[in-house]
Amino acid sequence: MNVIIQKTIRTLGITGCYKGFRQISYAIELAIVQRERLEAVVKEIYMETASYFGCSWSTVERNIRTVVAHAWQVNPDMICKMAGYPLEHVPESSEFIEIISEYIIRSGQLR
Repeated sequence: MNVIIQKTIRTLGITGCYKGFRQISYAIELAIVQRERLEAVVKEIYMETASYFGCSWSTVERNIRTVVAHAWQVNPDMICKMAGYPLEHVPESSEFIEIISEYIIRSGQLR
């Protein structure tokens, strides 16, 4: 699953050069494995990711926010396509995690 997630986010210009690359990959995996985590993103995704990477949840959120902003600069049309609806501004970190996780699930790549 991690390979599929990383391949997907690489299409948006998010590469291993960013600290947030592995963090967002892990966060998306958490959302795919248990979708209910999206209902409490800070507690269920950011804090879990922070624990895994040995940092604070606010650091995780900031790093994810940075890669989301970069992805928006590189390929906003692809993000809108993945979302399935038009976006007029950079998605929030939690919205981006939901967009990518649902895109991967809908695309059937996990079979």
